[in-house]
Amino acid sequence: MNDAVQVAWDALKGLPKPSLADLFSAPGRTEAMATVLDLPGGPVRFDWAKTHLDAAHIAGFCALAEATGFAARRAALFDGEVVNFTEGRSAEHTAQRGVGRDTSVEEASALHARTRSLVEAIHAGVLGEVKHLIHIGIGGSALGPALAIDALTRDGSIVEVHVVSNIDGCALEAAFRACDPAATMIAMASKTFTTIETLTNARSARAWFLASGAGEIDIARHFVAVSTNTAAVRAFGIDPDNMFPFWDWVGGRYSLWSSIGLSIMICVGAAHFDELLAGAHAMDIHFRTAPPEQNMPVILGLIGVWYRNVFQAACTAVLPYSE
Repeated sequence: MNDAVQVAWDALKGLPKPSLADLFSAPGRTEAMATVLDLPGGPVRFDWAKTHLDAAHIAGFCALAEATGFAARRAALFDGEVVNFTEGRSAEHTAQRGVGRDTSVEEASALHARTRSLVEAIHAGVLGEVKHLIHIGIGGSALGPALAIDALTRDGSIVEVHVVSNIDGCALEAAFRACDPAATMIAMASKTFTTIETLTNARSARAWFLASGAGEIDIARHFVAVSTNTAAVRAFGIDPDNMFPFWDWVGGRYSLWSSIGLSIMICVGAAHFDELLAGAHAMDIHFRTAPPEQNMPVILGLIGVWYRNVFQAACTAVLPYSE
């Protein structure tokens, strides 16, 4: 920690820690400790009034961010510089949403255009009737799509999607019971096409499909791959035209915006997927341009630093009210 950061941090830690009761009784707190971002689908309100923070703490946060060189580090993220030091990679998930290096944004846009073409062909019946989709992946290749599909299909979907991660056969067998093989597409999501859980489930799905009376030639139409391993995809029997890659700069837990989101697009339609991208794009612009004292991701991050290091809170709970 350099001298400037130490000074800012010491000043922040030295601030009083008022009780929540006293803070809640202050007039105008709810309005002062909140910000609203207008997104394409409607406004999002971020309220940090229910924390042990006041205006002095927020000012201290901003001073700490400045001392740590936050602005330069944020620019490095959007410019595609190496910010994932563990793996020696950039982290250009924002490029999938139209913000970042021109070359990365162009690559992402071209790939989205390819996925849209496939999705439109599926929904138009060009590939035959598709009523079901089994998405096979694990970790970042399944968590994002599963979350988004659950959130976006409360009012129904164009294609019913089953996301299967568990190598335990029960999960896949449940999907098989719900699907008609003749009207099912199977998406395999594995960057290297070597992930043991994904390949085990994919081989089981292949056997289930062929046992229904389909032939090897039908695999090319009913299976798609999200991968970078063309040889392995071809050997499995999938048409390379139905293979959609993604890049090292797309980290797993951010990958639903990339070709990993193909199943989301098939489920809800290309137009609704574009709305999802547009909302994320707006948040990216907000993060890139909003001043720290009104910047939702910045304040959330600094609140995490505050509670972890000052209140010694060892974990964070995310509690969706609907659950």
